[in-house]
Amino acid sequence: MPLSGWTRRHRLTHGKKKEKWNGDFRNPPKPEHYWNKEKGICRWCGKRITKTPTERRGKTLNLRKTWHSDCATHYMIIYHSREAKRHVWLRDKGKCNSCGIQCTRRGWDLDHIKPLMEQKGVKKSKLNWSYYGLSNMQTLCRPCHKVKTKQDMKRKTTRTRI
Repeated sequence: MPLSGWTRRHRLTHGKKKEKWNGDFRNPPKPEHYWNKEKGICRWCGKRITKTPTERRGKTLNLRKTWHSDCATHYMIIYHSREAKRHVWLRDKGKCNSCGIQCTRRGWDLDHIKPLMEQKGVKKSKLNWSYYGLSNMQTLCRPCHKVKTKQDMKRKTTRTRI
């Protein structure tokens, strides 16, 4: 379940026309099902959303929902950085994964273990979604994050020169 609720800062897109992806690796394309106008079908995975046994009363499709709770969480982590930061902070308990110090609430950065810049220029069909998941995110204190970012940039420049 997403840790934050839907607010005005989230764009209302249910039933809107499909947008073309502009190739921005920091904002990956939405799945095909995202643009579905039909209630009872998850906008992330495209599967039916069924009612719980207590809600059924003869009908199984839940026409009031457009997201599975796990799918909504996954979507929020990918497209809303505040949500990703909350999940990573709770998972890592605010400890830097590099040096092990306890970070303050404002003295840390969310780091992608495999840098997102590796997805730059990748076509939609070849996009690796593991880059956007929680398993590729970690807590780093600001000094450790600066060091890691420099190392990532060095690796990128040596790769492009070869």
